[in-house]
Amino acid sequence: MMDTRHIESLTARGEFYLCLARAFLTPLQPEHFAAMRDALADDLAELDDLLGYGGADALADYRTAIAAIPDHAALLQRYSALFVSPPRTIQITTGTYLDGAINGGTVAAMEEAYRRCGVERGTNFHDLSDHLSVQLEFVALLYLCSAEARGSDTPLPVNPAHFLHDYVTRWLPAFVRDLAAADTPNPWLPLARLLALAVARDAEAAPLTPADARTHKAITKARHDRAIRGVTPEDLDFIAQRLREKGLATDHLAIPPDQRDEARGYSRGTPPGPRTGSRYG
Repeated sequence: MMDTRHIESLTARGEFYLCLARAFLTPLQPEHFAAMRDALADDLAELDDLLGYGGADALADYRTAIAAIPDHAALLQRYSALFVSPPRTIQITTGTYLDGAINGGTVAAMEEAYRRCGVERGTNFHDLSDHLSVQLEFVALLYLCSAEARGSDTPLPVNPAHFLHDYVTRWLPAFVRDLAAADTPNPWLPLARLLALAVARDAEAAPLTPADARTHKAITKARHDRAIRGVTPEDLDFIAQRLREKGLATDHLAIPPDQRDEARGYSRGTPPGPRTGSRYG
């Protein structure tokens, strides 16, 4: 059975990620500014003390940053400049960091994880499924549901630590980097750094199945053995046979790799620099 302390830890994690999820939503209402100014730092500090993330410095920076925002309009303007108004370099829909495009394969994978847990888009939510706040709210839900399960033998369809590892750990460094490069100070940078501390503690890779573990071990051993052994005459005979089957030349195999450029009359050179006045110059 799950002990009381572990249940409290899961609940605290759920509340922690839920606080951060709401902090990264578009602050459309004055109440959002009031919550970020008056309550958020204290709530996060209490949870940070309980969970041991070590976020005191990040929270001190957050208190300084939010105190510099005079009112709701200024907060909304700052948020829009960072995350909404083009051209923006900080992607709050974070799948772009992973796929290089909007609505890529990572977004589809996230949506499948949501569906497996019965989570659907709210009618009033108009952002994409890879929005930072959606992911963190999903993680919060998973932790809170884990606490409510109270040691049930039936695990959740998605483990929150695995979701953090598979998605959040992959885009978070680039997100923090881009926020740090912003021209103006903002309260979301220290919150992102606090998130990074929490994720570093909570994220965990899903264990491999026995079959996958055996395959991974065999591949790793084969690669090691190949590196130690090097390319043998038998390997070269096999390669030559496959090349001949495809109608390709095999004469280069008789020449040591470090001598092939010289044997073919190639010489090493230095790539030219950019032309003056070019777009790269």
